Amino acid sequence: MVQKFSKLIDPIYRTLPKTFRFRQNYRQLKTSDVTMIACMLTRIEQRDPSETHFHHMLIASGIKVPERTRYNRRCRDLIPAMKLIRDRLLKSYVSQVTYEIIDSVPITLVSARRSNQAKVLRGIANKGYNATKQIYYYGFKLHAVMTNQGYFVNWELTPASVDDRKPVEELLLETPAKQVLADGGYLSRPEQQKLKNHHIHLWFPLRKNMLGNKQVNLALLKNQRRHIETSFENLDKVGHFEHPGTLTLSGLESRLDALFLWNVLKVHDQLIQGRSGLKISDDWG
Repeated sequence: MVQKFSKLIDPIYRTLPKTFRFRQNYRQLKTSDVTMIACMLTRIEQRDPSETHFHHMLIASGIKVPERTRYNRRCRDLIPAMKLIRDRLLKSYVSQVTYEIIDSVPITLVSARRSNQAKVLRGIANKGYNATKQIYYYGFKLHAVMTNQGYFVNWELTPASVDDRKPVEELLLETPAKQVLADGGYLSRPEQQKLKNHHIHLWFPLRKNMLGNKQVNLALLKNQRRHIETSFENLDKVGHFEHPGTLTLSGLESRLDALFLWNVLKVHDQLIQGRSGLKISDDWG
């Protein structure tokens, strides 16, 4: 599986800036950048929640990787490369987007009973409330934008207490679609007007007491919104990001970048096989 991902990544990696690929001491690297990224993608594909266990598996299978501490640092150092590779793949794969869906999901760093005394990433993470799951939690909130095909085209990490509406404009200005489906948490007339100035239309299932409710197909919109919720669940099954157990922000970002890069490759593979990009299968074409 590592070799398969290496073959997919290598052509795109070769287009990255030479200042990154041929950085100082790059010839002395024990493991190439492409192999390192392929290893991270393989861990996701194999749904391994333990980095230590997966590192032992790599060594046992004969793949030359740095010792675990150095391996972790290399993964974090490759965050910019994974972002660039993902952006270039999206430009190549995503052609026509009917609409996008925006939503957020909690990332919990400690158990609920320890949230008031939590010290993990204190000052960056904090305590927030998730209305969908009706829980208070300590950690972060992941905001993401997904196309109707299943590609996650943009994402942002904020402290758990941040309002869903705050990162909307920044997220959507960098995505291709002009029609965006959201839930009631994004209801904001000022925000809608800002987006309209950029020719972006934000729409959502209206509440029962709102004017125009009878003209909106609530069942259809709610059903379409479930696609991103299902995709979040699928990503958590393979990437275990909702309860990451990480102690550093860079470690969490590295995992998320690898996970969203995996999403682009997986959705593309599903679509070229005539399958839905919104579902996960255990085989590759």
